[in-house]
Amino acid sequence: MTQFSHDDRRKFIGWLARILMATPLVAVATTKLKPTPAVTVGPFYPPQPMGLPFFGAKALNPLPEGNDLTIGPGGRQSEGEKINLSGRVMNTAGQVLPGIRVEIWQVDARGHYAVEKAADKDPGFTGYGAVSTDASGRYGFTTIRPQGYARYGGLIKRAAHVHLRVSGAGLTPFATEVWFAGDPGNERDSFISRIDDPQLRDRMLVRMSRVEGGLPAGTFDVVVPDA
Repeated sequence: MTQFSHDDRRKFIGWLARILMATPLVAVATTKLKPTPAVTVGPFYPPQPMGLPFFGAKALNPLPEGNDLTIGPGGRQSEGEKINLSGRVMNTAGQVLPGIRVEIWQVDARGHYAVEKAADKDPGFTGYGAVSTDASGRYGFTTIRPQGYARYGGLIKRAAHVHLRVSGAGLTPFATEVWFAGDPGNERDSFISRIDDPQLRDRMLVRMSRVEGGLPAGTFDVVVPDA
């Protein structure tokens, strides 16, 4: 039987320890993030609205650019509670993606999208914004906290949400929605209920916090699916 010297045993134990220490690192490095669930852009996407029966829609032209939806033409201020919404865009490997176009759109404080015709819309709310992610993959908007709304006499009921769409080089355009933790409409919203994975559903819910002297703020990171 082969005999191991004290020095051999010490070297073997050291080698085994290095293998065991490296194993978890390999597992972490190869674990992919789950993509953010996709949600249709819906009928009121400002560049290309489809509208709905009884709710005509007209594309915004020109499209408002920039990250502040709360200042309308002539500097008019919007109605509603102002908030900051920000986050990062990354791939399933956790790598941040700079230079990605991020668009958001939502209803105003009166419950109307900017593209809806014959609606009593808030003239101080642009309803749409677009920015590019910075070198750290970050985006940020100032908007209002939306309210839930109903259509077709209450047949369709939506929880408060913000539509979000990302696009850019090497990406298939991807749309999703930002929902708000604690909103009373979450339980009955059909889009939220379709997400079976509780961790993914929780990731879709923004939790607002307030910094002294600042606006309520929420973070929503987007993990785009692999091409």
